[in-house]
Amino acid sequence: MDPLSLIDRLRLVATAAILLLYWVICAAILLPTSFLTAKVIRGQRGRELGQTILKIFFRGFVGLLKGLGVIECDYVGFDRLRAQIGPMIIAPNHPALWDAVVVIAEVDNTSCAMKASLLRNPLLFCGSTAAGFISNEPSHKMIRTCIERLKGNERLVFFPEGTRTQPENGCINPLPGGLAVIAKNSGAPVWPIFIQTSSPYLSKGWTIWRLPPRKIRLRLTVGEPIHHPPEMDSHTFLESLRQRYIDAECGVKRKV
Repeated sequence: MDPLSLIDRLRLVATAAILLLYWVICAAILLPTSFLTAKVIRGQRGRELGQTILKIFFRGFVGLLKGLGVIECDYVGFDRLRAQIGPMIIAPNHPALWDAVVVIAEVDNTSCAMKASLLRNPLLFCGSTAAGFISNEPSHKMIRTCIERLKGNERLVFFPEGTRTQPENGCINPLPGGLAVIAKNSGAPVWPIFIQTSSPYLSKGWTIWRLPPRKIRLRLTVGEPIHHPPEMDSHTFLESLRQRYIDAECGVKRKV
């Protein structure tokens, strides 16, 4: 790769500063919303308020990334999700740290199961609390809460890999059992989202403020829903689901 010019370096620094400022401002705006949903508007109504505001924030962030020339983002089939009524598990593969942001920016009224360390981040805490995001620790509590939300007719974003994709695992990691337990016990359909990206930016080991020198192209495609029949064993269900991601050639691709 050619070394970056001084202008390119200054552009990357300015872009990082603008993105950080956006997160700080939005975190401050979401602080009173977090308080309202925790103390005044409780339960599902409170979560829906927080989710609506967080979606606006995430959509603005994605728009800012586009405007700054960081990404191009192509959404395919998301109108199908918006047309669905009732509970669903939205299950993207996880090549990069910002996957939840780019997915939730296009989905109405959904909570998300996330790493406890991310939920404790000062820039994420208020928004995630207001939207009713679910910590992955302890795992048994996460699974129980996810099932309860889905039985209550809510939507859930759940990353079946559990963590970002490891390069040695190809386009997707082996899937742990959490999603199978949730799908089987809630009865909710799993809608896979196939994320393709032209860059390893924000993959494992890539810091968030080390911006890429070239524009990233993202493509997010909604797959066909899949149910976990009560008679099917979880291993078979997970292998069938994982094969869908492999067939869709998700993950890091040079051409998207």
